[in-house]
Amino acid sequence: MMDNMAVPSALCDIVPILNFADEVEPYHPRAAYLCRMHALDKAHRQDPLSSGRGVHQFKTALIHRLRKENATTLRGRIDTDAREMQAFYRHYYSKYIQRQQNADKPADLTHFPKEYQMAAVLFEVLKALSLEESIEVPDEILEAHAHVAEMVKLSTHGILPVEPESSDQALVRYREIKQPNDFKIPLQTIKDCTQDFDERNFIGKDTREERPTIAEVAFHLKEAMKNQLEDE
Repeated sequence: MMDNMAVPSALCDIVPILNFADEVEPYHPRAAYLCRMHALDKAHRQDPLSSGRGVHQFKTALIHRLRKENATTLRGRIDTDAREMQAFYRHYYSKYIQRQQNADKPADLTHFPKEYQMAAVLFEVLKALSLEESIEVPDEILEAHAHVAEMVKLSTHGILPVEPESSDQALVRYREIKQPNDFKIPLQTIKDCTQDFDERNFIGKDTREERPTIAEVAFHLKEAMKNQLEDE
């Protein structure tokens, strides 16, 4: 993660996003870049003045890395970033989540926590990009995320369905299934992923406050650091 650079404790909420970026980078560099951009945006909103211990240095290193990655990953982009992330979500859900749903043996369910949590992270990034580009999120992705969010909630307590495809199934507690200590997503994150959708099931405008785009955050952070260096 970040070339072994530790994430400041004040920014612990972005750790799952950076972990996911590292995971997918070998086969989807642009998705990894967009995840790190979202992590930067989230870090800036959590600590806009970079007052936390190590936050200023961390943001500086992340911005330098993103500046390089944007140029190299942009060349391989086919569609807009939001639409590419939507396509990647479909691919990830089909390859990892649906495969687990079709598993015959309960032992295969031990893979649920991490893969479902990573899908939740991917949706969080996808949602932010779609909102920024004013692009509708397809119903099938919203339905898939609703399933993912429910499974993350169940896996937090070590409870998973016996047969994931059944709607009237009983629930069973697997004592051996534990959420990985190094990859936790608070339930509030899942709630935040869905609170901006209106009743027509597409992303609506966030009326709580006007937030800068990811590109604006990166620009203003860079300018602030430049001014600070000149003052020193």
